[in-house]
Amino acid sequence: MVKKLLGIFAIIGFFAACSNEVNQTNNNLEEEVEKEILENDKNQSNLKDDVVELDETSMEIHTGSTETISRKIEGQDQEINVINYHITPYRIAYQLDEVFGVPEVVNNQINYTSQNSGYKITLEIIEHTNLEKAVLNLQERFEREGYEESFEDGYELRSTPVEENGLTGKTQLYGDHPMKGFVAYEIDEHALVVTFQYQVEGADAMNPLLEDLRKSIHMQ
Repeated sequence: MVKKLLGIFAIIGFFAACSNEVNQTNNNLEEEVEKEILENDKNQSNLKDDVVELDETSMEIHTGSTETISRKIEGQDQEINVINYHITPYRIAYQLDEVFGVPEVVNNQINYTSQNSGYKITLEIIEHTNLEKAVLNLQERFEREGYEESFEDGYELRSTPVEENGLTGKTQLYGDHPMKGFVAYEIDEHALVVTFQYQVEGADAMNPLLEDLRKSIHMQ
């Protein structure tokens, strides 16, 4: 009888040990699953951060070849070296004088400054906006800077010639200390804005420069 009881206890102990082992195995599996879920969540979070970072730095300016063009300044033809630029991912290309040197790119703005002449030109991409809204924002910006809108000949808001580059655009000139103004084009679902600044005495050279810049802007 004692032997039978011992045998029964042994069997019970065996099954209990097996049960404990199964429970331990299940616990280990649960821990592994939880660990994997946490790791996946972490990876997804890092992936989202990378996407945001890429979106914030999506605009790039690529410098291309240098060309020599002829430009009429104060009635005289002059040879000017210009550099070809390409803005990605917006597929916008343009040319600007070599004298401006390397541009500074900050917050979707490409800034050019000529130290010798005091010329300043900025190209800016305003995403998901139309031409009318872009122009209104520019006018408000200039007013905040202390410039008043003028309706004198040459200063009023007017359309840019479509034959210049095939794009629909608006331009306006402000003030004379210094001269400031803008050109805005509607490109796909965005707006390309060019703002410029120069001293009055530099107008004879700046005006043909801006004309060549406008003519060079195109989609690739």
